[in-house]
Amino acid sequence: MRILLIMPDAHMHKLRFGSFVRSMREAPLTLTTLAALVPPLPGVELKLVDGSVDAIPMNETADLVGISVITGCARPAYALAKHFRKRGIPVVLGGVHVTILPGEAILHADSIVIGRGERAWPQLIEDFRCGRLQRVYREHPLPDQVLAEVPLPRRDLQRRSGCMLPNSVQATRGCKRICDFCTVNAVWPRYLKRPVADVVRDVRAIQGRHFAFNDVSLVDDVEYAQELFTAIAPLRKKWGGLVTADSLQNTELLDLMARSGCVYLLVGFESGDQTTLQGIRKSFNKTLCYRDLIRSMQKRGMSVQGCFVFGFDHDDSSVFESTVQLVQDLGVDIPRYSLYTPYPGTQLFARMQAEDRILSYNWDDYDTMHVVIKPVQMTPEELYRGFKWAYKETFRLDRVVKRVSRLDIRCAINFVGNLCYRIFVRRLYSEPRYATPYSVHDPGSPPPPNHWTVREEEEEAVCVG
Repeated sequence: MRILLIMPDAHMHKLRFGSFVRSMREAPLTLTTLAALVPPLPGVELKLVDGSVDAIPMNETADLVGISVITGCARPAYALAKHFRKRGIPVVLGGVHVTILPGEAILHADSIVIGRGERAWPQLIEDFRCGRLQRVYREHPLPDQVLAEVPLPRRDLQRRSGCMLPNSVQATRGCKRICDFCTVNAVWPRYLKRPVADVVRDVRAIQGRHFAFNDVSLVDDVEYAQELFTAIAPLRKKWGGLVTADSLQNTELLDLMARSGCVYLLVGFESGDQTTLQGIRKSFNKTLCYRDLIRSMQKRGMSVQGCFVFGFDHDDSSVFESTVQLVQDLGVDIPRYSLYTPYPGTQLFARMQAEDRILSYNWDDYDTMHVVIKPVQMTPEELYRGFKWAYKETFRLDRVVKRVSRLDIRCAINFVGNLCYRIFVRRLYSEPRYATPYSVHDPGSPPPPNHWTVREEEEEAVCVG
């Protein structure tokens, strides 16, 4: 039995040098984990393809195709599903977008997986092998907050040169916060933690010294984080991850992170305006503390990757210049910008629909790099021009040189990160994909109400666990 697992190209941050493509992100765990969950049956062959860095093999021989879908690549995922189904190959869809809009996804697949796949995916494989593939699979909620049964990812099946950081590890899933633009709570409503021993096993198995935690909120449970960092410190690895700004006020935890090998942290600062943060349910960020938090990280040898968003209701045309200046004043090592995007399933999506402010339901535009809402104090075109201008100004050569000139442990990380984004800015200004703020010629249609459910099929769904 040949199984082909695909992640379509989401057109996110990546670099292209002729025919060679490299993603600026860490390697995703989706396909390698799914491959590891396939039961060890005789005659099973697996092929993994990340469309962000490799061409999809459209003529590949396969008995079953599995496609992981995020919102920004939903349309190409459905096109791929149509292609393989026309060839007579059954297609399974899963992932964030499928979990949020299962009624849409099921129109394009032989079977879908809603939510987690640790138990549902092996059951689906067994059912398929026995000729009884069901239309819908979902897992029962876990009885506690421990996420067990996650095997070592099949890194042997991924192209290691495809991503800047080929090794990634997950310790937790979900987030205890509910920011209005985030899909995490819609997909994983509970904060789950893997046994520390399992995470240590994964870190120990990594070839090389560097890896990334791909958790969206790594230190939400401080006691768990302390146990984890204490356990991985003897392994002498170097790592990075994503944390909330308020968690950085815990200097004892920061010290432990540094001792365990942390060399960079990605922090969602989002805005320099406290009123704006209040409006997006992120008031736990305190703008007056930003400078001290950044200095505290840098003093411990951690590079600061700071994320800021444009398009909030309180933003006017002055926000671009003020944010660029704020980034400079704060000394953010690697700045990142994105556009306020109402992903399906979020509070923001519901509010923008109620206010009739969504400009595009073309999921291709949902990459945080296109304007898909009507701003309050700007036109969509003004928002998009300001967004591109901010990137260009921030990654001017003189500003890049200033950020990377500090001769300390962060130097190599800062140099590579700033160089990558400087190249990305050229792409932002040159590629036709980024020529307009949104798909004015193909805005798409809003998902019908029944796309949020699979009522008829759910009666026959296989509920695992």
